[in-house]
Amino acid sequence: MAGKTLAEDEASAQEFRDSFAEFERGVLQDNIILCDQKAGILLAFAAAMILVCLQGFDTRGAHLAALALVIRGAFAIGAIAFVVSCHFALQTVFPRIRRGADDHIYWESKVFKLPVERYVASFREMDIAAEGENRLRYLHKLAEICRTKFRHFRRAMSLAQVGFVVLMLAYLGRSLI
Repeated sequence: MAGKTLAEDEASAQEFRDSFAEFERGVLQDNIILCDQKAGILLAFAAAMILVCLQGFDTRGAHLAALALVIRGAFAIGAIAFVVSCHFALQTVFPRIRRGADDHIYWESKVFKLPVERYVASFREMDIAAEGENRLRYLHKLAEICRTKFRHFRRAMSLAQVGFVVLMLAYLGRSLI
């Protein structure tokens, strides 16, 4: 059995690269979807906690005025932390649209605005090498979107944790007055 030719080796390598690029796209999109889902849950939780903080702010009838002031401050800090957490959670789920070149990948490209017959014709005439490069550029943009989403989600989660701890401390303090 003779060894593979150079052309066969290159075709095999290109097939592997195409398969790996498709795998990368799936991983990135799965991570984006997962991050959005988690941020949505965090957004609902943080919004509910804002209401809890605002309800706890009322310390009328407290016997110790100085402690009541500290407790109000803690509820306010908790509410602010949850509000900022909501901001970052919304930033996470906000659609990230990165305009690219006019190609067959970006959904707002001119090619997708053509009548279907012209679109199909343009698809059949595309330069395969150029479209392979477009796909890699698209993967790079997806990775950028994913990094941004996780950075915002991490901030939202950290602020929610701070808000929750302060809220619990405020309720503990409230039980003292």
